Amino acid sequence: MQGYWVQLFTPRVKSDIVDFLPDNVKFLSQAAPEELEQVLAAARKGEAKVLLECPAEYPGLDIGDELYADSFKARSVVADDWFGEALPLCRILTQHNFVLRKVTAPVKAHLVAARVAGYRDACFGLADAEQMPVLFEAPDCSNILIAVTPLASFIGSRFAPAVDWQVVIGKLLAFLSGSAEIIPIKYTLPVHPAYQAQETLPENFEDNAFNRNAEWFYREMIYNHHGSLGVFEGCTSIIDVTGRQWIMPALRGDCLGECSAVGALDYIINRERAGREMAEGLIKTMLDTPKVRDCCPASQTYGSLFFDDSNRSIYGDDNSRAALGAILSEDLLEDPQHAKKILQLGYSLLRTTGPNGLRTPSLLQPESFQGKTWQYYRENNYEKCHPHYQAWHWALNCQLYKLTGDRDFLDSAIAAMQEANKCFPDFYWQNGATGDWARILLPFAMLVEVDDTPEHRAWLDKVANYFIDKLNEYHTAPEVMGKLELGHYPAPSCNADHGRGEAALVQFNGDPACDLLYSVNYAFPGLHEAYMATGNPRYKAAVDGMAEFFCRIQAVSSEQKYLDGAWLRGFDYDLWEFFGSASDSGWGPWCVETGWTNSWIAGTLGLRKLNRPLLSSKNANVYKELVPEVKAMMFAPLMPSTTSRGTQTIINTSLTGGFAEG
Repeated sequence: MQGYWVQLFTPRVKSDIVDFLPDNVKFLSQAAPEELEQVLAAARKGEAKVLLECPAEYPGLDIGDELYADSFKARSVVADDWFGEALPLCRILTQHNFVLRKVTAPVKAHLVAARVAGYRDACFGLADAEQMPVLFEAPDCSNILIAVTPLASFIGSRFAPAVDWQVVIGKLLAFLSGSAEIIPIKYTLPVHPAYQAQETLPENFEDNAFNRNAEWFYREMIYNHHGSLGVFEGCTSIIDVTGRQWIMPALRGDCLGECSAVGALDYIINRERAGREMAEGLIKTMLDTPKVRDCCPASQTYGSLFFDDSNRSIYGDDNSRAALGAILSEDLLEDPQHAKKILQLGYSLLRTTGPNGLRTPSLLQPESFQGKTWQYYRENNYEKCHPHYQAWHWALNCQLYKLTGDRDFLDSAIAAMQEANKCFPDFYWQNGATGDWARILLPFAMLVEVDDTPEHRAWLDKVANYFIDKLNEYHTAPEVMGKLELGHYPAPSCNADHGRGEAALVQFNGDPACDLLYSVNYAFPGLHEAYMATGNPRYKAAVDGMAEFFCRIQAVSSEQKYLDGAWLRGFDYDLWEFFGSASDSGWGPWCVETGWTNSWIAGTLGLRKLNRPLLSSKNANVYKELVPEVKAMMFAPLMPSTTSRGTQTIINTSLTGGFAEG
């Protein structure tokens, strides 16, 4: 029997199916009407099997206009038992933001597009989900299958996971060729990990990974806009039919400082001049311009960094990570020219933190200061211990204590860590409890470095060993959710919740995903610092294993070159593939983040190469000389804002070269 895969549209990407066709299956692209009629007639006589890919019309069907699946947060789902045990009912198949045509007539569907929650299976079923047929039998002939979405480009379009799409394509080829068995197919993913789980690594694998990531920054993420260096936020998780992800161009304050450290480390390790230019340029943009910095001395948040160049929210964790990156960079480059502004940032955060050391996650301009000044936040406690937003502020306080000797920084850090000890391990958690357990490692390690007492070592041992116990045989920590009542962005609790907002990378604890955006990326520098602080061999073994894991799963791609050398958010260690629950509406498993993810993974590899901690002690004399002037200025009383909510006050700052909103 002859089979025909008939493509009835003009594709934007290669039809990968042509490389896997059995001898008795032909691929027809843009078949002439008379040829198509002959093929369909043969199928109706029982002489051929046919797959029609994206027809605009078919007798007895009302085929509507094209629409994007992401417009209603749909994924492809197995709708019956046609694929057998290899693909059970309700198995989710990721086609990313695929295009389909709506078919209203009742058909026998094998795949449907539906908004469903779940990791690899629609855990709440299909009954309450709107379903649109994607792959189905023609109403007049079971020898004809119709796909109203492109399937032939399954490799180039990066359909996931590969193991399930191999079954889909193998079953379609079996149908067309008349085979009773699914035809096995194998291929290399266009974006894949550098090494397999059990593959022998080269001797210099850490050096290679660091160098590839630094080159990725120079090649893809750093830009010069009218003489000012910037860094892209990264890439969206949405993948189009060509397999491409969009660049996120936002200029974020945290990314500027974090990413500067990669350049500085590359300069020190490899004497790469581009690294020094990158580090100096990003810090200059961050601190010497009003693009992301509050430059107005009359502002309640003077010296702090805004979320990005269009969002005037001020997050303590973002500011702290940016400052830690900048401090490390200027330490390595032996040029503390921004010490004063970094110190202003540190005091700006400190003066808006209550006595218990727990800072309000975000202060908004002008909403957070209606009739209030910074003194209000200095005098009143924020009661929730939420390490996602707070932990690296404690680390920055330890760092600034080391540089300045100002006990106020240390006292605030210790107070916060005392609060953390009270509720550990049941914190308020963000996208997963793993992330909050990961983030507390760095401040507890730095506390030992700056105030080494038996009690503080016991604190570090408690949190570090708790996290190390979570590591699996791949040397990564599975993403898990904590108590649901403490969760900010848990997994969806019904089909309708899928894709509505941020969400965990897993649907249920036990799903085999790790998170390189919110979790293990922060554990890596934290455990490194714990080892540097103590010399504990268990810490070293853990961080050595994590280094190996990160080097294995660094992205390799010649087809999507802008991803080559990067780390993506989600990784399934059972599939050994970039994958996870795609419920997060903005930061799904395939997203790439320059600051949060790539800078801290590459940065920790660089620190390991230099055998040094993140904590900096260089330039302490410069910081100590600045303390009296900067602290007096930053803690001078200010008048409260009386701006009405929803309006904006612009404070003229011509003398400081910027503006503030409040």
